[in-house]
Amino acid sequence: MSSSGKFGNNLWEKKYLLVLDDVWTESHIYWDDFLHSLRGLNATNGNWCVVTTRKQQTASILATHDPYVLGKLSDDDCWSILTEKANAGGEIPEKLQVMKKEIIKKCGGLPLAASAMGGLLRMKRKEGWKLILMNKLSNLSGDEDRVMEILKLSFDCLPSPAIKKCLAYCSMFPKDTEMKRDMLIELWMAEGFLQVDLKNKTMVNKTMEEIGEYYLEILLQSSLLEEIRKYRRRYYKMHDMVHDVSKSIMSKSTKVINSETGSEDNSNQVHCLVIDSFGEGTINLFECRSNLLHTLFLSEGSLFDDMLMKLKTLHVLNLSGEENQNLPISVGKLIHLRYINFEDSTNENLPESVCKLYNLQTLRLNSFALKTLEFFKVSREKGRRIGEFGSLKNLKGKLEIRNLELVKGKEGAEEAKLSEKANLFRLELKWAYNREGDNYNDEFAR
Repeated sequence: MSSSGKFGNNLWEKKYLLVLDDVWTESHIYWDDFLHSLRGLNATNGNWCVVTTRKQQTASILATHDPYVLGKLSDDDCWSILTEKANAGGEIPEKLQVMKKEIIKKCGGLPLAASAMGGLLRMKRKEGWKLILMNKLSNLSGDEDRVMEILKLSFDCLPSPAIKKCLAYCSMFPKDTEMKRDMLIELWMAEGFLQVDLKNKTMVNKTMEEIGEYYLEILLQSSLLEEIRKYRRRYYKMHDMVHDVSKSIMSKSTKVINSETGSEDNSNQVHCLVIDSFGEGTINLFECRSNLLHTLFLSEGSLFDDMLMKLKTLHVLNLSGEENQNLPISVGKLIHLRYINFEDSTNENLPESVCKLYNLQTLRLNSFALKTLEFFKVSREKGRRIGEFGSLKNLKGKLEIRNLELVKGKEGAEEAKLSEKANLFRLELKWAYNREGDNYNDEFAR
């Protein structure tokens, strides 16, 4: 069923208050059609539709009454938002209160500006506040310019180049995308952004996943990402203006191809391709840049063996969004691949050549990731022996190992190196009911 059909079923013959947030359309036709469909759901009075928008033109088209224009925040409200972000709800030191008026003035009564400024000033000392206020921010008259200036400064003040790369990378996703926490960290890891910073002693012994979580926390504290929780899972989202800032930084190395942007590009610096619309021009650009690409997001069209074989430097291959996508056999020749996302495909066949990708860190296949393995059936065949676990140090979640009667002696049991798998929270060990035919042992239980 289409989304419009589900929408209609939910509201059919019901009284409702519908809120449409951050609408951008400037088309009379779309809006008239939408209103007509609403009127057909319920003929009684008392239904309301509230629309918010940042565009005056949109407001004039959609309004059936005079639009209500929101005023600027009061100084006290602006300061409240800013201090909440800057000091995590604590009290701002009295010696910094003397800068209050100037700080509020820079925000111009805009909630996003106050939030971004608070994130920027978070945990900085008085000298840092003064430097930002006196030397960094110019006096801007336009509301959007004011916010963009603060957001750019927030980006510039991030504590490391790696964190800046992580934030900019998020702009490869369309605006309003709710990015999965684990997926985001896996992509950053595949791109090589999550390296240990020897200058930061607290990060020296951390895994790449833990470094990714630390970076996410910094971006949240800086008000550059927003956390959303759904069904016990955490997602992350960028405000449109943060997306614009990040996209401008990624523009030299990233090319987005869809029906609006087209596929013309003369840059020799493009290392990332995001393809939403596949055509002849796209294929030409794809082939011209094949020896430079590190990252490919493809949500429409299919990859063929001859195309894939040219991507010898590819690190990330994201084929999510295309149900009929096939993974060519030649993928096994892309030895630098660290990440493959194939989870939206209905194709259940995965080429055996994937096993040759010795640098692969993450394989997403129908919500199945390489770092989670729900059960393993021990066998005498090569590739299914207990020793295969030895090098899998980053397994996490729960694990069930079956047919342990086939493991011979203490030495065989130790090959699994289970004591090194600190991220497992549940482990089940199973032997066959009838074990008389084998010289079984119970070394795993010791």
